[in-house]
Amino acid sequence: MTILIIFLLFVMAYLLFFKYKKTSIFVFILTLSGFFIIGCGILPAVLLKKLQLHSVQPQWKERNAIVLLGSGAVKLPDSHIIKPTVLAYSRIFETTRLYLSCKESGKKCNVIISGGDALATGVPEAVVYKKLLLDVGVNAADIQLETRSMNTYKNAEFTSAIIREDQVNQIILVTSGLHIKRALLYFSHFGVQAIPAPADYIAAFVSFIPSSYNFTLMDMVLHEQMGILRFHIYNYLGWNVKPVAPGSL
Repeated sequence: MTILIIFLLFVMAYLLFFKYKKTSIFVFILTLSGFFIIGCGILPAVLLKKLQLHSVQPQWKERNAIVLLGSGAVKLPDSHIIKPTVLAYSRIFETTRLYLSCKESGKKCNVIISGGDALATGVPEAVVYKKLLLDVGVNAADIQLETRSMNTYKNAEFTSAIIREDQVNQIILVTSGLHIKRALLYFSHFGVQAIPAPADYIAAFVSFIPSSYNFTLMDMVLHEQMGILRFHIYNYLGWNVKPVAPGSL
């Protein structure tokens, strides 16, 4: 997305040159500056720092729910094997770590895995992740699946219904560091006040030479920011479902 925008701005600068040379030069300089600020990692570093949160070890209560948000699943070429995407493994690890910590404290702890078949592999993400959790020692009786959601908003909507039925004392929300603020926003809309548990932290690579890695990070940041902006616009227009009062679960 970022590269496409920069390319279109360069094209615009070129077309403007024949009639509006000063404007064309201004657009060209602005676009070139943006290319280096993003590619050299300066802007992604600033935006990532504002968007991500650090992980905090929760104090376990009597009944806890650890919510694991899906990050996709892929079918391996020429096989029927389905694996989590690369960003999902840190979430699965963090969920397992929190679960074992909770069980060690002697408190009640359930894991709710939320994720449908968004990438059309034939198997919901929640089912794929459950197998890995079982392999590393999570008790099957402590796992609940939400297999209908195709995006973060639906993760929050469908999972909040499960939480409401369980009547837990504390909700821990596990997702990627880059995704945590948007996820918390969506869950709060459905009355879920969760403790954030970001499973990873992404940093930009600041250098004198532009890097495709930094452009990729910028795309990810824009995706999250646009998701937050879209949520507020939909709320203003009344397109989202009616918000649930905090603490009503």
